[in-house]
Amino acid sequence: MKKILLFISFLSPYLVSAQSELSSSNSGKTRSLAECIQEAYANNPAIKQSQLALEAENVRLSQAKTLKLPIVNGFTNLNGNAGRNIDPFTNSVVTQTIGTNSLGVQANMDVFDGSNNKNTVLRSQLNVQSALLDLSVQKNTIALQVAVSYLNVLSAEDQIEIARKQIEATQIQVDRTTRMVKSGAMPETNLYDLEAQMANDDLNLVNAQNAFEAAKLTLKQAINSAENYDIKTTRVGIPNLNIERYPQTASEIYTAAVSFLPEVKAGEIRIKAADKSIDIAKSLGLPSVSLNSSWGTAYSSVAKNLNPGPTKSQAIPVSAEFQGQTVPFVINFPQQSFTSENIPYFNQIGNNQTLNLGLSVRVPIFNGYNAKYQVQTAKIQKLQTEVQNESTLLQIRQNIDQAYSNMLNAQKRFTATQAQVNALEKAYKASELRYGAGSGTFIDYNLAKTNLDRAQSSLVIAKYDFIFRTKILDFYQNKPLSF
Repeated sequence: MKKILLFISFLSPYLVSAQSELSSSNSGKTRSLAECIQEAYANNPAIKQSQLALEAENVRLSQAKTLKLPIVNGFTNLNGNAGRNIDPFTNSVVTQTIGTNSLGVQANMDVFDGSNNKNTVLRSQLNVQSALLDLSVQKNTIALQVAVSYLNVLSAEDQIEIARKQIEATQIQVDRTTRMVKSGAMPETNLYDLEAQMANDDLNLVNAQNAFEAAKLTLKQAINSAENYDIKTTRVGIPNLNIERYPQTASEIYTAAVSFLPEVKAGEIRIKAADKSIDIAKSLGLPSVSLNSSWGTAYSSVAKNLNPGPTKSQAIPVSAEFQGQTVPFVINFPQQSFTSENIPYFNQIGNNQTLNLGLSVRVPIFNGYNAKYQVQTAKIQKLQTEVQNESTLLQIRQNIDQAYSNMLNAQKRFTATQAQVNALEKAYKASELRYGAGSGTFIDYNLAKTNLDRAQSSLVIAKYDFIFRTKILDFYQNKPLSF
């Protein structure tokens, strides 16, 4: 992603291999800006949260795709009943213990659901895209934070170099004045003044080194590393700063920014997802059609087969009226005999199978206005998303306007400070010559040196501030940042 690594690309052509001279105890690995940003990506909790949110959306998408598949369930029941029961095969009342077992498979598949499943999948796909862009937003934010901290370390390191040069310049004056005092050309008080100046320069170096350590700590915190190491930064060579007018206006930068920034694209995708939520809510009021099928079978411990036996005659006494008299006689009635045997388990399972295939249609008539209110809620959520997008665009516009104004101010400050340093260098050299010749006072010399020291320190700050401000504007235009 171009936008994530913008601050890496603008420095990478100028990275040089140089070890820090600031502390003899430094044993940490030298890190480039790209390495610092990658380490921050790996350690930052906000990025980890965004990555987990993206994984969750991918799971929801996979789940939504399975809604199109049929639902198949198997079942089995095993029951035992004692006492007075109904024989499930003969439906007769029996007083005995009955064991039953039923099993089967049921399947159901939606044929038409008002495009609910289809829109759910589309919405999940859009949510995955927006979550991926949210991750890019987090990475951009972290990259900018690390870049600012990295440039502050470089600026603090340059301040140390300035403080050392100040000490070197004062030391030259101390050596020169020492020789002149020994020769009697200058009073010894001049040497005392320079020694006091040297002590002040030493203090400035200590302050610069402390500021450097504080800047490194801020960079380590931006990286969010728990390791205990002394971080080193790779020096960046910047030949000449371009102080010409920035080629694009704030409006042109804004137009470029809204065409690629991930937060803008994520907002547009969320509006599309909100439209799908409205379609899903509307589908609750549409008819639905589904296919269903089931297969089942059962077993009963009291199920029996009746096998015919031999025919027997049974004498049945009867009587009849004949001529006013009752005449008894016996009729031999043939009766078939039977024997019963239990039906084996698997025979029952095979013989008692049932198969069902059906089509069901559900037509919503009245559901307590549930569909109506869900549609209204989905529409309100879309309006909220649109308002949030407007707020995002407004914030981007304000940020660009502020960044553009900051760049102009930084440009003016750098130009003015550079001119100030040039003038003060001439004044300092003149004062140094007068003081060395004995025609100038230490107060004049010290004032000239102090003014130059402050101006040089301010120039370093102005230089890195101007660099950062211009690169921010390049970032908003998705430009390869290079000098």
